[in-house]
Amino acid sequence: MLMFRKARPTGAFSYRTRASYLDRLQRETFDLVIIGGGITGAGIARDAAMRGLSVALLEKGDFAAGTSSRSSKMIHGGLRYLKYLQIRLVKESLREREVLLKIAPHLVHPFPYILPVYEGGPASRLQLKVGLVAYDLLAGSRRVEHHTMLSADELLRMEPALRPDGLRGGVRYFDCLVDDARLTLATIRSAARHGAAVLSYAEVTELGRDEDRVTGVRFHDRLDGRTGAVRARVVVNATGPWTDDLRAKGGASPMLRPTKGIHLTLPRSSLPLSAIIAFPALDDRLIFAVPLGDCTYVGTTDTDYTASPDQAKADAADVEYLLGSVNATFQGTHLSPSDVISTWAGVRPLVFEEGAPSDVPRDYEIQIEPAGLASIAGGKLTTYRAMAEELLDHVLAQEGKRFNWSAAPCRTAESPLPGGHLDGFARFGEATASALEESWGLSRLAAERLVRTYGTEYVKVLGYALPDRRLLRPLVPGGSVLGVEAIYAAAEEMALTLEDFMARRTDLMLFDHNHGLYAADDAARLMATVLGWDRRERRRQVQRYREAVAAMTAFAADEEPATAKELP
Repeated sequence: MLMFRKARPTGAFSYRTRASYLDRLQRETFDLVIIGGGITGAGIARDAAMRGLSVALLEKGDFAAGTSSRSSKMIHGGLRYLKYLQIRLVKESLREREVLLKIAPHLVHPFPYILPVYEGGPASRLQLKVGLVAYDLLAGSRRVEHHTMLSADELLRMEPALRPDGLRGGVRYFDCLVDDARLTLATIRSAARHGAAVLSYAEVTELGRDEDRVTGVRFHDRLDGRTGAVRARVVVNATGPWTDDLRAKGGASPMLRPTKGIHLTLPRSSLPLSAIIAFPALDDRLIFAVPLGDCTYVGTTDTDYTASPDQAKADAADVEYLLGSVNATFQGTHLSPSDVISTWAGVRPLVFEEGAPSDVPRDYEIQIEPAGLASIAGGKLTTYRAMAEELLDHVLAQEGKRFNWSAAPCRTAESPLPGGHLDGFARFGEATASALEESWGLSRLAAERLVRTYGTEYVKVLGYALPDRRLLRPLVPGGSVLGVEAIYAAAEEMALTLEDFMARRTDLMLFDHNHGLYAADDAARLMATVLGWDRRERRRQVQRYREAVAAMTAFAADEEPATAKELP
């Protein structure tokens, strides 16, 4: 058992600032109250605060606890949308990919993708060549490499796990991977630095009304049980798949066609890849196998979903669908549900449109209905910043004169997110990781992860280890997540529960082969030095985390490998 002295948080973004935010909610009338602490709400809060508006944001759970931490973890232009001639969406997505590479270079990284072409498959090498030429032209990027065509032999040398039968070659191109939860957190923290009052675990229970206009919200503090009210000139509904629930409180009509997407994590040894493989599922829908550390994750599904987003999870049919597609594409794989380390499920807030779920455009829509309530739905992770900019331009145009607002232009495309104040991340990361190995005694794996996760703020994390170098030990033996990060998450990143740390400040819950359960007691003990948990509360936090892990992995399925005949 590890014992550590009590940490002294700066209170920059922690439970201490949460208390001050609660006080502000009671005293101030805000220009905007944003409901939803996912990536869209975070982007709106940051943009509005940087333009000089007074902003409050309320999230019923942890930041990014909904769809924004359950994505495919990709920042991409949407190559497949070219098939549907959605040129504007692809161009906007590629532009935003470039912006994110500039403002969050520690979190958004170019990564190679491979599209193999099989005889009788849905696309030929010529079709892919034409599509990728258009994709590269629309991108016009110098930060991301252009595509290259590959023969079957070249492809098999790169990715020997691919099934050789019928392989006709393929294409290698680049898009990006991102830590979606930490991108959301960085955006929230930037909003707070510019004056926004942001609260997690503050659930909006009803809308405040003055005749026919929404004028604020009432909320329930899920940590201490108190209730309160917040006054606002405009309320923004950025609740993702919960959008229609909130609109119903204001008497507005539905906007959404929610669909569920699930992913599953496998040991990388069972699906050894060096690049992301994009391949057709057994029903020809494109899915991805993504190597990440010592895991490979596979996703995603796309099915209509009508239950509560809070209940979304992977079921046996979802898991068998993905495993069957993997087994049909890669040689020597006989994967069964027993090979699955973890799963995650998210609900996409797609704007309603007829057609197959995968064919519904990933565009977004903004409505101000009723007066004083602005709702935004649709879109995707890649375009969150542009969505925020457009919503604020829309609100300012419609409501600005009414309230005599004088807002500055949008600056979010030029201003780096916390930790992103650097250029040439590859050189910075390599040099810094080497220095951390030599001067701090970190493993190469831990040093690289520290810089990739925190960017230039890695020095703040290390600062919490100065009083006790034992904090630099990995929480999981041989792993890359350090004990000091549990303290830093509670003191500087508003982690208020053990699950906040294990699932969203780090990726232990999804990508550690034991879900970080071996580290749960130590992580809780470290967070307690900041949050003041007693022994009983620490046990409660660990138990609740164990229950969350059990729920994530509780899908019923046969132990036999999924096959094509068992899938739709």
